[in-house]
Amino acid sequence: MFASLIQIVGLWFLVACALEALAVFVEQAGSARSPDEEDGHKRGASALLAFLLSLLTPGLLLAHGFLATHGQDQTIRVLAMALPIGAVLLGALFGAIFGAVAKGAAPTMRKLALPLDLVAFGVAVFATLASIQLLISAAQNGGVITTN
Repeated sequence: MFASLIQIVGLWFLVACALEALAVFVEQAGSARSPDEEDGHKRGASALLAFLLSLLTPGLLLAHGFLATHGQDQTIRVLAMALPIGAVLLGALFGAIFGAVAKGAAPTMRKLALPLDLVAFGVAVFATLASIQLLISAAQNGGVITTN
């Protein structure tokens, strides 16, 4: 079943899910645990960019998981859509635990968060390019999705 999932959604989809989990892990590990730790590090354009990337990356992966598994077995569809959700949830959980245990690593994690978000987004765009093109053509056709 795992081989058929890779064949349908692509290997880069799995890599993008893993990178998203890592990006969320780093974001959570670097987040402030109390108001005393807030030093204004999440302000301005970089905070907005990080926020947008943290929304767009799993969204792209979810859309690709849904569109790529159209007409496939329900088990594969559920698995393809559960991978990005699980990546975000597990990354956040383990990142929060790591951040609580290793408080000294938070400043480094804050510096790594945005570059890692950018890498995860770039890989996600590459992995989901076929679905992005399908959605663009659907937008040009009045919302009609046509598959070849």
